[in-house]
Amino acid sequence: MKKVFVILVSMIVAVGFFSEAMAKTKWDLHLNYPAGNFHSKGALKFADKVNEATNGELTIVLHPGASLGFKGPELLRAVAESALVIAEIPTGMVEGDAPTLALTAQPFVSTNAFEQRLLYQLSKPVYAKILKKFNQMTLYTSVWPFSGIYTQRAIKSEGDLKGLKMRVYDGTGLNFGKSTGIAARKMPFSEVYPAMKAGLLDSMYTSSVSGVDAKAWEVLKFFTPINIVGPVNMINVNIGQFNKLPKDVQAIVLEISAQMEDEMWNLAGDMDRKSRATLTKNGMTIDPVSKEFRQELNAIGKTLRGQWAKKAGADAQSILSEYYKITGK
Repeated sequence: MKKVFVILVSMIVAVGFFSEAMAKTKWDLHLNYPAGNFHSKGALKFADKVNEATNGELTIVLHPGASLGFKGPELLRAVAESALVIAEIPTGMVEGDAPTLALTAQPFVSTNAFEQRLLYQLSKPVYAKILKKFNQMTLYTSVWPFSGIYTQRAIKSEGDLKGLKMRVYDGTGLNFGKSTGIAARKMPFSEVYPAMKAGLLDSMYTSSVSGVDAKAWEVLKFFTPINIVGPVNMINVNIGQFNKLPKDVQAIVLEISAQMEDEMWNLAGDMDRKSRATLTKNGMTIDPVSKEFRQELNAIGKTLRGQWAKKAGADAQSILSEYYKITGK
């Protein structure tokens, strides 16, 4: 009888350990940028908070630098099809699958942090509706400082842009290039430096932060803050995988996500100031944009946004109309 009792106790303990193991969940998070980038550091903080708050019931493992092998335009479908459970997805990079998501990546649409946040808040309900069709939801977003252009020579006017061989990262960059005579090439950030060294590119369009990540001063001389766009990054999770979590864990993840969104948006301005200082320290000239050049850029932006909105459809046009009404643009 004692032997039977011991066996029963052992089985109960084994079942307990098995159940505990089965209850724990691991998500592999695709990140586009190097581990030292502030977006990746934010994701690490998010993962640590979730692990601690759930007592390890949900563990999020980071894969920075696109090390899981997925490129920007593939990410929306990768999460939709569960090839990735969770991924960092820049809105402007997936407009081939969902054009309206590129709304917050339109040229010169916002000029400061308030307008950036306002445009995203107005877009949020439509974004959520679109993402649901792709079997995913956004946990939190973060924003980049406004993008400028890095070049070998000074850029003082629209005419100076003609002939540049520029790396861009989205459709907005391609359209901007087409309208100004820039030979724009869309490519992943990881491929930029080799292309510069090989002479395939002589300029790039990105933020001050990415310029520091790329050590742009090693191959380029000028940073001109044209502020073409302040891109929004989404941390998206597959809805089916999220729903597999216990309800209490879901609530914890959503609460931490809301905190992270506020923190990451507030961080962008600080990172821009620090990054510009680093660029200058390393010998890069930051060329201010004159009033005349700004007027030329605004005119380009207005034309390109109008063309894009017609293609994107009624939702995009409605959001832009409301945004223009509020901001007086």
